[in-house]
Parts: sequence; C-alpha cells; structure tokens
Amino acid sequence: MTANVLRVKNTWRFTLSHATPHSSAAAAIWEEIDTYTVELLARAQKERLLAPDADLDWTRQVYYALLGEALDRPGADQDPAAQDPDALVALVIDTLLHGAGPRG
Repeated sequence: MTANVLRVKNTWRFTLSHATPHSSAAAAIWEEIDTYTVELLARAQKERLLAPDADLDWTRQVYYALLGEALDRPGADQDPAAQDPDALVALVIDTLLHGAGPRG
C-alpha cells in the first residue's frame, strides 16, 4: 500500500499539505483513508511490529509525516534513484518501525 500511496502523493503533493479538507467529499475520503490506515496499524500492532501500547492515531500522523518527508528529501529531484517508490517505502517503514536508534 505505501508504494502506491507514495506514487499518488508524489503526483498530488497538495494532498499532504491539507490538514483540513476543503469539501465534504474530501473530508469523507480522508476519513476513509484515516480509518484504513489505523486498521493497518492495528494489524501491525497485533503482529507485534508496533508496541502494544502505541498510540495508533499518533502513529498514523507520524506515518503521514514520514511519507511527506520522503517525497521532499533534499536533492531527491537531482537523483532519479532517490525518487524510487520502493526505496522510499523501505525508508518510511524502517523509520516508522525502528526509528533512528540502533537495531538489536
């Protein structure tokens, strides 16, 4: 799902910057996206990929922020490899699940 989200958001970057939808139709779409994302995170939590006490609404916000940052990486417009959705997905998911701390 994340690679497809990045492909769409890369084309429609304005979707990441609108915290408040501009119409009732947009609000309904965002509500559906938010619900699906929290359900996805709940499954990840059930599989112990996320801590049992993780705040899923906060994690959803962090996930969206990471998607935006992945698309806006400095120098990404200069390097086509830095725009590869699969590489960006790996970066987003790795950061979401593990942060910047040591692995182990």
